[in-house]
Amino acid sequence: MTIIEQLSDIQKQFISFESIPELWKNQPTYLLVQMLFIMGGAVTLLHALINGGRRPLLWLCIICHGLVVECVCYLMDEIDNFWHSRAPIMFFRHRLPLYVIILYSVFYYIAIEIAYRTNKTKMGFIVTVGLNVFLIDLPYDIIGIKFVHWTWHDTDPNIGDRMYWVPLTSYYFHMVFSASFSFWFFIKGVDLDQTYTSRTEILTSLKAIFLSTPCGILCFSVLYHPLHDLYNVPTQIIVMFLIALYIMLSILKRKPRQMFNRPLTIILYLIVYYATFLCFAIWGKPENEISFGPHEEIGPCNITVSSFGTVSIYQDLELYTKNTRTKSIKSSIKIFSCHTVFIMVISILAIRVIHSLFHKTYYKL
Repeated sequence: MTIIEQLSDIQKQFISFESIPELWKNQPTYLLVQMLFIMGGAVTLLHALINGGRRPLLWLCIICHGLVVECVCYLMDEIDNFWHSRAPIMFFRHRLPLYVIILYSVFYYIAIEIAYRTNKTKMGFIVTVGLNVFLIDLPYDIIGIKFVHWTWHDTDPNIGDRMYWVPLTSYYFHMVFSASFSFWFFIKGVDLDQTYTSRTEILTSLKAIFLSTPCGILCFSVLYHPLHDLYNVPTQIIVMFLIALYIMLSILKRKPRQMFNRPLTIILYLIVYYATFLCFAIWGKPENEISFGPHEEIGPCNITVSSFGTVSIYQDLELYTKNTRTKSIKSSIKIFSCHTVFIMVISILAIRVIHSLFHKTYYKL
């Protein structure tokens, strides 16, 4: 093998490109979702640059934090339990689509911008960010798995409890990791307009990028794994408790700030965002979507490996899945056949998030 071929092989291991017409033919909704998040990344970056302060640094730190989180997921076998469908640009041996890195800027930046307007206290701000990320992520998670934009491991006990085929730990993950990131980035105070010295900003940024992930994992260790693994508490109960705790703290620690500008670009983007998933729920045809790319390997189900939580509770995990993936996907589609419920959920979420940007308690009209 020549040096050029070796370099080409190394390059393909890191980054690969797929045919957009072919992807559009097989999974048009997946391409639309990717365009939606790339547009959202541009909107949030533009908002950060126009409004200044710490916002451009916040946007950059969010992107870096997202990259760290994704790399950790692929490097640790214990949490390497999901596979994305092929995208036009993929990293790390077809595991990481480009849009997923940008996705964090949409989730976190918008959630932080909303929370910044609704709460000046640090505790109230942090939990409000977690709730906002949950509300923004919910339709994306449900629609994504419905249209096979990615798949989850079938027998991993840590993601066994699901709602509409979405592991409830996914929502737990987003709420605690976003709160952890907010804690470290705003450790000096909840102020997006005040800038600090270069040394302080660099140290704060490094903490937010690299310490948010271990702190998020610690949140799993402290609450989720002891309750779920030791006392067999269903994940639904744990997630509901976390949501209730966040809501209670956001209300008790609520202290809105006076602001004179409305983020119109973010408001318009959120309208497009929720409307897109609403259209998929009403008119989408998941049975026509064909997912290409890495998936859980098919093989004999009697081969198992140890799956453990951070409290050292070991459970058997089937290394392979049966040759029934198509059946599983069709089953998940059948479970989610009631469009009315999901339409109501998306409508309520959209009204809740967008309304918070217009709330009279922090806009001087």
